[in-house]
Amino acid sequence: MSSATRDKKQQQPLVRIDPADKTVLDQLSAKTGESTPKLLHRAVSKLRREIFFEQMNSAYKSLREDKSAWEAEHQERRLLDNAIEDGLNAC
Repeated sequence: MSSATRDKKQQQPLVRIDPADKTVLDQLSAKTGESTPKLLHRAVSKLRREIFFEQMNSAYKSLREDKSAWEAEHQERRLLDNAIEDGLNAC
């Protein structure tokens, strides 16, 4: 084994997963032709986005429930909407 191959393998973290999940990953890899690390990356990225939007939706829900804060948000949006009419040309 070359030192470059050995160094690359040493850089890859090991993660324990449920054997059933490993079986599913293997099946998905066979169906898609993608490597297991690529499939895991896609799954983690999707979960990260899902959590981000859940938190964002929760924050907006809380904001809407606070009538004064929601009105302040709308006032700020109206100010920003008027900024487009400031006479400056967009580049």
